[in-house]
Amino acid sequence: MGPPAILRKEIVDRGIVWEHGSIPGGAGADAEGWSAPQMNHWSPVRWTVWLWFFASAAPARGGDEIVRLSVVATSDFHGSLEMRSSRSRPGERLGGIDMLAAYIEAVRRANPGGVIVLDAGDVYQGTLLSAANEGKAVIEFFNEIGYDAIAVGNHDFDYGPEGYHSTPLSPKDNPLGVIQKRIAEARFPFLAANIYERATEKPVVWRNLLPFRIVTRKGVRVAVVGLTAEDVPLTTHPANVQSLQFRPLLEELRRVLPEARARGATVFIVVAHTGFDRDERTGEMKGPLAELAAGLEPGEVDLIVGGHMHRPLAARVNGIPIVQAGAYGMTFARAELAIDPKTKRSISERAVLEPDNPVRRPDETGKPVPFLGGFVLPEPRFERRLQAYRRGVQHLENIRLGAAAQTLANQCSLDSPLGGLVTDAIRAYDPAIQIAMFNSGGLRASIPEGPITFGRIYEVLPFDNTLIVLTLTGAEVREILEHGLADHYGAMEISGIRVFADMGARKGERCRLICLESGAELLPDESYVVATNDFVFNGGDGYTTFSQGRQVRQTHSLIRELVAAYIKQKGTVELPAGPRYLPALYDGASIPP
Repeated sequence: MGPPAILRKEIVDRGIVWEHGSIPGGAGADAEGWSAPQMNHWSPVRWTVWLWFFASAAPARGGDEIVRLSVVATSDFHGSLEMRSSRSRPGERLGGIDMLAAYIEAVRRANPGGVIVLDAGDVYQGTLLSAANEGKAVIEFFNEIGYDAIAVGNHDFDYGPEGYHSTPLSPKDNPLGVIQKRIAEARFPFLAANIYERATEKPVVWRNLLPFRIVTRKGVRVAVVGLTAEDVPLTTHPANVQSLQFRPLLEELRRVLPEARARGATVFIVVAHTGFDRDERTGEMKGPLAELAAGLEPGEVDLIVGGHMHRPLAARVNGIPIVQAGAYGMTFARAELAIDPKTKRSISERAVLEPDNPVRRPDETGKPVPFLGGFVLPEPRFERRLQAYRRGVQHLENIRLGAAAQTLANQCSLDSPLGGLVTDAIRAYDPAIQIAMFNSGGLRASIPEGPITFGRIYEVLPFDNTLIVLTLTGAEVREILEHGLADHYGAMEISGIRVFADMGARKGERCRLICLESGAELLPDESYVVATNDFVFNGGDGYTTFSQGRQVRQTHSLIRELVAAYIKQKGTVELPAGPRYLPALYDGASIPP
C-alpha cells in the first residue's frame, strides 16, 4: 500500500523517495526510537508524509515491530568549519561545525542506537582555516562528532606532500603525505574499494583506509562500501595521484560485496565520492551513480549515498535509492529504512529519502532552531575549540586588499565576472602574455560588493595552483577552447581574446571565430604567449593540449597571490570588460569592436 494520492504529488515535488532503501544507525546502545522531520523546513503536508510513513511501517511482515534505522550523510564539506550565508535567503545563516554537530546529535537522540553517520568525501580542502593545518582541524571535529566512515574524495588529494608545497618538487616528496596522515588520524575508517597501486595493480594498503566496514545497529549488520570517482586524475592535481589507479565503480563494488556478505552483513550501503543529476529535458537520472545503480541487480545494494555535485538530490534507479548530499556543511541528507526483524533485510517499499536538511543557525536573538520535534543550539565545546584555530589565521583572513564596486559573481555559465577578474589578473602578471586561460572549476566562491579581504580571495581560489607561461599556436588555443565548450568540466575563463561560439554545433566545432583584443583574428599557425595554471597544464580537467606548448616557464607563483596583488594595486575593482564569449553571428564582413 502506497501513500495517499495527495501525498504522492508531495513526494514528487519535494524530492522524497519512498521505495527501496536501507538505513543504518548511529553510535550507541540498542534502543528504539525515530527521527521526525525538521519543523521549520517542513510543510504540514511533509509532516503528514513522515507521520504516515512511520504509522504504516510499525508492524513488520511477520507482525513483529520493525527495526528503524537512519543514515545521516554529509559531503563536500571542504573545510567549512565556520558558518556561511545562504545564497537563496539573504540574511539566513547556515552551517558551521558547531551547528552541524548539534543536528547530528539531535538525530541520534531521536533514534538511539539506530544512526549511521557518513560523509561522501572532499572533507578538508577549501578554506584558509583548514589549510593552515592541512585539514587536521576538520578530522579532529569529525572525530568528536563520531562519524562512522568517509569516502575518499578527489580534493582530499589536493594538499599533496606535507609542508608548504602542494605538489612534489623532488623525489623525496611523498605526494600522498597529507591524505595518508589525515586518514591515519581519524577514529573512523576512510573507505575506497576501487583505489589501486599502479605499480602492483593491487588495492592500496594504507593505515585506516578500507574497502568497506561493517557496523552493527540494533542487531543489524550493515556493510558500508566506499568508492571514489574514476576521473580523480583529471579533477585533482595529476602529480599527486600518478602512482594510483581509480578502477570502475561497478566492478570493484561487486568484488567486495561477497566478502561483506560472508562476514554477516544483511544491509548494504555504498558511500561514493561521485554523483548523479536529473536530465532537464527527459527527467531521467544520469551520471556515475545512476549508471552504477542501473548496473546492479535490484536489491543487490540497499542504499547509495553520493556527493561531488554540491547539489542535494534523491531518486530511485533500478529499484535502488540514491541520496546525494549538498556541500559546505550547510545541509545534510537523511535516509530512513525499515528493517524486517526476522530477516534483517530492508523492507524496500518503506524507505524514505530526504536529501536536503538545511543546517539553520539561530538568528541574532539566539532563539533555538526547531528540529525533530525539539530544538537545537550550537554545541559550545565545538565553538570554543574552533576559536583557538581561528586565532591562528585571523591576521591573514582579515587583510584588506581593496574593494569590489559591484558583486563579481562566480557564474556557472560563459562570461563569469569573477572569471574575467582572475584571468585579467593573470594577464597583468607579464606584459608579454597575450592570452590568459583558467579552468572555471578552479573558482569556488563569488566576491560580493564591498571590501575584499585575503580570506575572501582564499575562498575564491582555494587550490594552490601556480602560474605557467608558454607558447601555443592559434590552432592549439582553439583546441583548448573547444574542449572547454564540450560540456566536460566547464568552459575556460579567458582574457585577451573573444570567442564567437555556436553552442548548438557539434562538439569540436563550436568556436566559429576567435579574435584578439585588437580585433585581429587568431591565426592557426601563428604563435601566441599564453598563461594558465599548473593544474590544466598537467592534464587536469582533461586538457591535454597544454603539454604540447613550447618555451614553458613554470613561475611557481601562486595564482591566488597574483590575484590578491592585482586587487591591491587596483584598489577598487569593477566588472571586467566583456562579453568574452559571444553568439556566433559574425558574417565575415567585420569584426565587432
